[in-house]
Amino acid sequence: MSGPLRKSKAERVGRWLARAYRGLLRQEQRLRLWLVEFGVPATGARVFAWCLRFSVIVLLLSFSIVLAMIVLGLWLIGRGVARSDLSYRTPDVEWRDGPSGYGMYTDDGYRIDPHVHEDL
Repeated sequence: MSGPLRKSKAERVGRWLARAYRGLLRQEQRLRLWLVEFGVPATGARVFAWCLRFSVIVLLLSFSIVLAMIVLGLWLIGRGVARSDLSYRTPDVEWRDGPSGYGMYTDDGYRIDPHVHEDL
């Protein structure tokens, strides 16, 4: 005979989830019985329990959607940064003295900043 069978991690996780689910069902049953003790009809207690379960599911889904949007936004920002050219380039224009006086000139000698011609 071989030794005891070793349970896989997936089986252990599944058994843990099943125990947690059964625990939640027991708590829901306790809530319904508690409501019936207060005079709420059994149908009303069942509807309240289902509404509570539905609201928890909606909250979990909304949280997961917000988390997915944050992850998607960070991914898009990362792709934008990765594709952008953030290297430093020397400017094509510079401040210097030229034919029209001191100003901003391009490499080929044209002045591009606004200036005033004063005839004295």
